[in-house]
Amino acid sequence: MSPETPWQGRRYYPISQYFHRRFGERVAKVSVSVAETCPNRSANSGMQPCVFCDEWGSAAYHLERDRGLQEQIRFNRQLVTRRLKAQRFLVYFQSYTNTLDKLEVLRRRFETALAEDDVAGLVVGTRPDCLPQRLFPLLDAMSRRRYLMLEIGAQSFFDDQLQFLRRGHSAQSSVAAVFALAQKTQADIGLHLIFGMPGDSPERLIETARIVNRLPVANVKLHNLHVLSNTPLAEMHRRGEFVPDELEPYADKVILFLRHLSPAIAVQRLAAVASRWDELIAPQWTGQKMQPIDFIEKRMARAGVVQGDLYDADSRPDRLF
Repeated sequence: MSPETPWQGRRYYPISQYFHRRFGERVAKVSVSVAETCPNRSANSGMQPCVFCDEWGSAAYHLERDRGLQEQIRFNRQLVTRRLKAQRFLVYFQSYTNTLDKLEVLRRRFETALAEDDVAGLVVGTRPDCLPQRLFPLLDAMSRRRYLMLEIGAQSFFDDQLQFLRRGHSAQSSVAAVFALAQKTQADIGLHLIFGMPGDSPERLIETARIVNRLPVANVKLHNLHVLSNTPLAEMHRRGEFVPDELEPYADKVILFLRHLSPAIAVQRLAAVASRWDELIAPQWTGQKMQPIDFIEKRMARAGVVQGDLYDADSRPDRLF
């Protein structure tokens, strides 16, 4: 497969090209932080926070949380417009779990976002265990009205790794959530996956790609497990119980996964970016936005490989588990 043919010289299918094909122009995400909690942090849940998650719950612009939703959209849209020169936007409900609220509250949030100028649709971050049946009619209505993507924090398809992360959901629940969304809504579906955990192996990375290939998903977002201050993982790192991947071994994991991933599945991100760099403990390369991308693509170029060059639709198993 020639990388120039499908992806304009890129070694993988970037989400920017997927969006351009879908909308006919460049679109950019505008991140907002309105959700206040997740199952792991909810009062009386009896659960512990995920080992990697700090108090901000992955918020990109955590200092803007005191602003109302409309003000966040307008303020952050200005930042994105200056940086990316986009004219249309997707409002990204990013931090915590954005389906963990009353239906009428969710409806008002979605309506507020869609009413803003030049908003082409919504991206909603959530978890596989926070998609109750009562939510599907709302998601279906929104997906028929405007573009809607549900980003599901699956993180891993291996239960021992999910237990290490303290996620509180199973691998099977991620699979069930994806199929339910595909059957009952018109939404695009994205998956968050974390590499760099204990238990990673070449066989598991390949199996992860094969599972993703079997699911009705449009894209994946890859993260390296990194250590932020004031998290359980920081304490594990201090005690020597967890050492994060340096860039080279992490890149090799990503490349192996991408080679087995269907070339029709877009990639949102190759690695995490610690936007709150003052909280980053390790690895330090996670504080760099472009270096990991350049490193991985150059490594793929030197090896002469591209996304999907080992993908074989006929070899997929009939059962996911």
